[in-house]
Amino acid sequence: METNDVDELLAECESKGSEWLNISHRELVVLPASVSKLTHLKRLLLNDNHLLLPPSEILHLEKLEELVLDGNQLTVLPSAMGSLRHLTFLGVNRNPLTVLPETVGDLAELREFWAAACGLISLPSSIGQLGQLRKLGIHDNRIAAVPSELGFLRRLQWLNLAGNELQDIPETMNQLEALVFLNLDRNHFRHVPKPLSDMASLQVLSMKSNRIGSLEDDMILGFARMTKLDLRENPFKDRPPHWKGLDFILLGNVKEIEVMDMFFS
Repeated sequence: METNDVDELLAECESKGSEWLNISHRELVVLPASVSKLTHLKRLLLNDNHLLLPPSEILHLEKLEELVLDGNQLTVLPSAMGSLRHLTFLGVNRNPLTVLPETVGDLAELREFWAAACGLISLPSSIGQLGQLRKLGIHDNRIAAVPSELGFLRRLQWLNLAGNELQDIPETMNQLEALVFLNLDRNHFRHVPKPLSDMASLQVLSMKSNRIGSLEDDMILGFARMTKLDLRENPFKDRPPHWKGLDFILLGNVKEIEVMDMFFS
């Protein structure tokens, strides 16, 4: 889309007082300065452009609730992101960020945060301040350790940390009292971390394609309330003979089990 077409779209949005604006897939390299005038916006979609510079113009949008920046070329986010006090949804997937600013912890109303495939090497400790967070997707990065403050997210229900470089998790993870789903596929775990067996609400735990060689019997009781513990594609493939009635624990290869499910369904 030509620049003047975007300008016309922004002008129309301003004149109508629209609460949402979609200028994704526009090949934008910089965000037009006039975006800062759209102070009535609640939803802004900027995904799949070519944005290089942190879009500081959005910091003027004090009513913004949803912001999607997926698929750009951002290496940093605006340092004052925390000023977006009403933001409930933030997507920054597929940007070469490497790190997130500590100020993301100031987004007190955030419910969903997605930062997959950003080359992240760490998470800021301030993430533990996101007390309203329900869903967190930080998969396919290069994170080797998560901060202990992650355990402060008492309302978190869904967490995806697949495709990172984790070998263990902090003890505080067992404080995630609302967590129902946890994906730790494609990391470097050699064992199933003990804190995971102490999480009362956890229903689905996926740890496919790690380096797990066994599961201690004394941990199984803690997992008995779960509906699915997926340990497929690990060195631990043979089901112990005394594991009767533990069908919720999946071992072996993914394709083999899928074929069996099709045969018996």
